[in-house]
Amino acid sequence: MTPARRLVLAAAALATATVVALTGCANQEAGSAVTFTDGRISDSELSEAVADILTAKGQSTSTPDAALVQQTLGRMISQRMVSQLAVQEGIEVTQGQVDEMRANYEAQVGGAEALDGVFLRENIAPSQVESVLRLQLEAQELGYVFNPRGSAEEQGLAVFQRASALSEELETTVSPRFGTWDPATLSLGAAPADLSTPPALG
Repeated sequence: MTPARRLVLAAAALATATVVALTGCANQEAGSAVTFTDGRISDSELSEAVADILTAKGQSTSTPDAALVQQTLGRMISQRMVSQLAVQEGIEVTQGQVDEMRANYEAQVGGAEALDGVFLRENIAPSQVESVLRLQLEAQELGYVFNPRGSAEEQGLAVFQRASALSEELETTVSPRFGTWDPATLSLGAAPADLSTPPALG
C-alpha cells in the first residue's frame, strides 16, 4: 500500500470508527435512528446518507444491507460527537483547511476522481467526503487541545474519552432496529435476535 493511500484510508478510518458510548435505555422518539438530549438523527437522515452511498456505487437503494446501515449510522454519531466537542472548545475548521487537505490527497492519489474512489471503497459517498475531511481536522485539533504533549495515539485516545463522556451526558440512545451497542468495544453490533431483519429505510 502506498503512503498516499494510507493517508486517505486514515481519514476514512477515523470517520467510520464509532467513538461514542451508549448509555441508558430511554424511550426512542418515533422516526428516530438515534436520540440525544439535545436532538436526534432521524430515519430520513440515515436513509438519505445510505442512499447516497448506494447511488454512487450504482446499486439499488431499495434494500440496503444491515452492515452498511450500521456503519453509516456509527459514522453519523461519531461526527456529531466530535463536531460538538469542537464547538465546545472553540475550534472552527475553515473551508480553506478542508480544501487544502482535499487538494493534498488528490495530488497524492491522482486526482479528484481517484480520491472519491478511495473513499467510496470505504462506503463514503463523494458527497460525504468533505464532512469526513472536516471530521479529521476537528479530531486533530481536539487532540492537540486535550493532550498537547501526547503522541498521535494518545491524542486520539483523549478525543475518544471526551467523546464517550459527551455521549453519556447527551444520553445517546440508538434504536434497537439498527443494532446494539457493545460497551466494551463502543461499536454498533447486530440487532437483537427478535429484530434480526434489517429495517426498511425511507
